[in-house]
Amino acid sequence: MNETYREIYGISVHCVADPRAATVVDAFFGAPVAPRADAPSLRLAVRVADHPAAATAEPPHTEEVIAADPIIIDTGGSRCEFDVAAGVARVTLCAADLTNPIVWGRWIFERLALYLVCRSSRLYPLHAGAFVADGHAVLVSGPTGMGKSTFVHTALRHGAELVGEDIMVRDLRDEVPGRLWGYPQALYVTPERLAGNADLAQAVTAPVNDGEKLRVTISGPLTARLRSSVVPDSVVFLSRGDATIRPLTVDEAVQRCRDDFATGKADPVLLGEIEDDLRSLLADRLIWELAMSSDLDASYDRLLDMVRSLAPTN
Repeated sequence: MNETYREIYGISVHCVADPRAATVVDAFFGAPVAPRADAPSLRLAVRVADHPAAATAEPPHTEEVIAADPIIIDTGGSRCEFDVAAGVARVTLCAADLTNPIVWGRWIFERLALYLVCRSSRLYPLHAGAFVADGHAVLVSGPTGMGKSTFVHTALRHGAELVGEDIMVRDLRDEVPGRLWGYPQALYVTPERLAGNADLAQAVTAPVNDGEKLRVTISGPLTARLRSSVVPDSVVFLSRGDATIRPLTVDEAVQRCRDDFATGKADPVLLGEIEDDLRSLLADRLIWELAMSSDLDASYDRLLDMVRSLAPTN
């Protein structure tokens, strides 16, 4: 078995994996890292099973699944059992699924990481992505379907560094004030957007939702523009419109994030602590709503011009 330390959302993952799963582990987590003593932790065991391939189906992704103990993720051929209290996850990958990044990436490892965050007493999620452009760190939020991933991909195509495209995570005990952690190893973009990005021409892709989007595993030269964490100086909430920008208050921003950070959290004391932390994080940030036009490049340029003129450079 291969024993390494990996990281996702600032979580230190002690990974013990079947050598046959090495390519999958590297593709999902990126390179091994040194463990951080102060980080939240997960012990992950990954084995490969040679049983015949079963019918593969997307496992349920509901509040009941998140609240279960243990949490079970079962795709038909591959399976994950996560003991929340012990902080131990056991993953069995069907050998036939090793070449399917939707199974091991989207359905198993991505959900395992999100469920860990949602059930943690020190971590909370924000439905957001983040990038760094010209030294300016921007957190991008918005409801499902608004275009966060596409907007973050636009930033990447314009030379920005990628921190995350859908989920960003805050650690209440983080020693760095205001730091948020992302997952930059994969993007979800439409085939049309991917076709216009030469940097991703050789990337490994897999269709999602009957090809509506592609899961793109970042590789090659673009890995030099991946960052696992950032302290944002600007927060942007996406809407649809004509590339106009208006300021938002901290109260408005917190309200828009409430469903995100409350996922999987039932303790009102903890929820109060999380809200206080988020208010503190937002207090010194520039907060806007960007009404995106259909011309994403123009919308991105409009936002970046505003950020350059008002936000300090990190």
